[in-house]
Amino acid sequence: MDKLIEQSLNALLAREGLQPKEGDLEEFAKIIELYMGNLKTLHSVDLGAEEVAGVFRPEWTANK
Repeated sequence: MDKLIEQSLNALLAREGLQPKEGDLEEFAKIIELYMGNLKTLHSVDLGAEEVAGVFRPEWTANK
C-alpha cells in the first residue's frame, strides 16, 4: 500500500477510535487500490464539451 494512503487510513481509523486487527490494512489496501484504479480510469475520460449528469435506473437495483 502507498505509504501516504496507509498513514491517512491509520489516522482516520484512530480518529474514530478504531484499531485494525492483524491483516485488516492489507484487506483495506486491496479495496483502496481497486477504487483508485477505477477513479484513474474515470478521470482519464475526455468528455470534451459534454455535460455530465447522474442517471437513476431502478432496474439496475432490482434483485433477480
